Amino acid sequence: MMDYKAIACLRQIIESQSFEKAGDVLGLTQSAVSQKIKKLELEYGAPLLIREKPISLTKVGRSLLAHFIKVEMMEQKLLSQTRESSVIQRIPVAINNDSLATWFMYVLTEFSENTDIRIQLKTADQSQARKLLQKGEVVASISDVGTPVAGGDSVFLGDFQYVLVASPSYIKKYLGESITTTAVANSPALMFDGYDELWGRCQREILAVDVNVNQCHWLPSSQGFVEMVLAGTVCALIPRIQIQQELMRGELIELFPHKCLSIPLYWHWYKLDSLALDRLTKLVIAKATLALYK
Repeated sequence: MMDYKAIACLRQIIESQSFEKAGDVLGLTQSAVSQKIKKLELEYGAPLLIREKPISLTKVGRSLLAHFIKVEMMEQKLLSQTRESSVIQRIPVAINNDSLATWFMYVLTEFSENTDIRIQLKTADQSQARKLLQKGEVVASISDVGTPVAGGDSVFLGDFQYVLVASPSYIKKYLGESITTTAVANSPALMFDGYDELWGRCQREILAVDVNVNQCHWLPSSQGFVEMVLAGTVCALIPRIQIQQELMRGELIELFPHKCLSIPLYWHWYKLDSLALDRLTKLVIAKATLALYK
């Protein structure tokens, strides 16, 4: 019989990144939390946590947590059908930053109306979010890959159209009247972080040059991308739907108007027979249909 209270401690340690803070949330001492984890590790004959900063899960720890999250959601559904429950249901979801900065907030707003269910978002690049689903850290995710995970399903949402833009002051300073791919490739640009593959694709598919990120600043913020480009510091790939007003007002200029990157987005979710997850899925599909290109 699984010790679900101990596994709840495991989950809280990962969320709090501290044994002491996990104990505070759960109403336990730090020592009690440590004992529960040690007991679990003895029971499964393997370490569950990598005790470094940040604290992370081992393969066995990820499997336990994935199972716990699925069981928790199914138990909460059963409780809601049989009696009123004071337990607040949580749905962990992995979402890419550009979706969060544009259309996914409408999903959260509508979903949160008249419900006590909480959405717990983890941000990850669309090329990485599906891995969090595979590890069991979330029960749904946005991804640029359409193949469902084992025990899950997926649906195509639409395409994010990324356009390469810069401000008029940037163009004047770095590119001049004749905007060439070589000039752009050798001028300051912006990428999200080390996992960001879009700038490399832009160099290959739009600029037709070899991948080289040495000219790039890093800024892990979708809104920060817009502000930094508006300031004339860099050029960058930004979703068209995020900067429609800036393009109309001439504050941002498409460097190559007839070229863009289309990134497919898919919604993935585990089949858990959860009314809450089903409702979230319907909302995601509806809002994405209005926002994305198909």
